[in-house]
Amino acid sequence: MNHSRYRYHRIVLILVVSVLLFIGAGCQKQGKPDITLYSATSQSSQTGQEVTQSNLPPAELVFYNYANPMPDQAKVMDEVNKYLKRKINATIRIITLNPTEFEAKIPAILASGQPADLVFTSSWTNNYLANVSRGAFLPLDHLLKQYGIGMQKSIPSILWKGMLVDNQTYAVPLNKEIGHQYGILMRKDIVDKYHLKINHIRTWQDIEPFLQIVHQHEPQLRPLDTPEMLYRSIPMNHIAGDWYLPGAINIGESPAFKRDDTNVFNQYATPEFKHFVETMYRWNQAGYLPKDPMYEAENDWKTGQIFAGALSYAPNYVYERSSQLGYDLDYVNIGQGVIETGDVQSGAFAIPRSSEQPERAMMFLELLYTDPYLANLLKHGIEGVHYVKVDDKHIEPAPGIDPLNPKYDYGYGWMWGNIFISYFDKSYPQDTYEQYEAFNSGNIPAPALGFNMNIAPVSTEVAAINNVLAEYYRPLINGTVNPQKVLPVFLQKLQSAGVERLIAEEQKQLDLWRAAQSLTSSMP
Repeated sequence: MNHSRYRYHRIVLILVVSVLLFIGAGCQKQGKPDITLYSATSQSSQTGQEVTQSNLPPAELVFYNYANPMPDQAKVMDEVNKYLKRKINATIRIITLNPTEFEAKIPAILASGQPADLVFTSSWTNNYLANVSRGAFLPLDHLLKQYGIGMQKSIPSILWKGMLVDNQTYAVPLNKEIGHQYGILMRKDIVDKYHLKINHIRTWQDIEPFLQIVHQHEPQLRPLDTPEMLYRSIPMNHIAGDWYLPGAINIGESPAFKRDDTNVFNQYATPEFKHFVETMYRWNQAGYLPKDPMYEAENDWKTGQIFAGALSYAPNYVYERSSQLGYDLDYVNIGQGVIETGDVQSGAFAIPRSSEQPERAMMFLELLYTDPYLANLLKHGIEGVHYVKVDDKHIEPAPGIDPLNPKYDYGYGWMWGNIFISYFDKSYPQDTYEQYEAFNSGNIPAPALGFNMNIAPVSTEVAAINNVLAEYYRPLINGTVNPQKVLPVFLQKLQSAGVERLIAEEQKQLDLWRAAQSLTSSMP
């Protein structure tokens, strides 16, 4: 990656965001939001047709989003729809589904052709590439040219590049941190009490002595919530753009997997994976981990019953988490941060092929990504009711709001489009945007960044492999089953499901992509 060029784009982005925040702040100072009709000059110049509320027929959009529903969602949606009526003469019905519901219902909704105008998609749920290969999403390039000029300018080019499939864009990526880093949150009072040298932690294995101390001296605490994010801290480039599907290549000069070639391999069949699941089983037997493979930790975090947890980190998240929980946390990073295609596709909004209002859906997205009032309304709720401003960038819960159980608040709002036009919790420092810059610059690009696999030739195998993963992955990763017995069964079932055909197809498409990249780079 050309880092200087990338930094340039980020600086431009920050300047644009600063202007947008200034505009947003100005609107708020007047005590009312900007109610300019949707009639962007740039759009008119592109299409030769002025779009205003007066010539837009009424429309209702249906939006399936991935999030935990909030008690005051209906109240916030009333405000959202008043604003959208003035802007684009539309209302929107956002159906917020928790993770379990989302994964269970969305495939059926997309397959049935049931009307839907927007849907969350990603590399880890409601898989982007799989839906594109099934024809579930509309290509968006022509809609972006007509109604998404602001989004196109504000979202870094690397994100748009990562969404391309056969040179077509099928979803608008979330504008947030780029790449992934993993780390461990720990209760600071426990770290201090036992003088734990957490600055010695470099990899997932280094936390074991601390878990042992906590388990021995603080038996009322759960030493570690769940270990999946520890596993994800092992750097690899997932070829299919899916965190779970077999097929990876090494990343970096000191790869975690001991191989000296560029061939695609099945990460679940490696000695490194065997070592990880054996260690997790040993930790589970020792009492460091939950016995339930489907354990959900949030309530135990709220009551202070957990010492440590691994997570996918976003800049300065530890400050907000400490503020929410009401006790201080320490954080250490583990592993090398990387950027792979799956990261770029870690969150996006697509317009399903069944949409009856694709143009208006794109208009809504344009507002979501460029209008600070709408973005903060959806992320944080109603000013004065759910939050109050501390300054032009920061907010805190409104008087009477319990930060642990807010009636409406989606934190820093990664799932709501563009975090660079949103307010942050007062615990975030003034240099939060600069922290994002440092985060993104510190992640190394994966060798296959920009490669998007077409899984259609192996869709049958992928479906069968996903069934195997659903049965065996979490019990093995969480250490709740004995890998001496279960890992061989897991690998055999992957074989029967067609993992070798999947790996061969990944290798074939990756080789073709590399050849095309080499040809492009050698052209004068």
